[in-house]
Amino acid sequence: MSEYQLSQTYHMIQEAAQRGDGYGIDEFHSEQDFRREIAGSDCFAVNVQRKRRTDRWLHTCRSKFYRGAADVVDPFIIVKRTERNQKLGKFCMKKAIEYSKKLAYKGMYVDTFSNNIAVQKILENFGTFVKVGFLPLGGKLQDGQLVGSLIYYMDLTAS
Repeated sequence: MSEYQLSQTYHMIQEAAQRGDGYGIDEFHSEQDFRREIAGSDCFAVNVQRKRRTDRWLHTCRSKFYRGAADVVDPFIIVKRTERNQKLGKFCMKKAIEYSKKLAYKGMYVDTFSNNIAVQKILENFGTFVKVGFLPLGGKLQDGQLVGSLIYYMDLTAS
């Protein structure tokens, strides 16, 4: 992923946060914070050939929440608002799983806001993610409302 694409990703996250679409207003206070968060991560851009532009972004980051010995990845996936409802999020999650296995990660940790029904459906449709927890204070929406986070896990060593 290019420097430009990393900047675009940050701006897409901020736009989603303003709309309450899966990211909190307090997620990243600046692009520098975002870049620090994903430093050392494997970042990919997914392009749609027919449009010759990138509208989907995929980052696989070593999970900062995993305390064990194995490598666990935490994917960030975002699709431009104008490109949603085309199964692109599912496609990106599938690619995140494939890439994570190739990169020898042992597991995948995903947390998503409790109001992000689209991501929950994607995760539950894979059938290999297990809902393992809930954080009552996952983030803050634009209107100040606090929202919880659902936590999912997938064992990447199982075929």
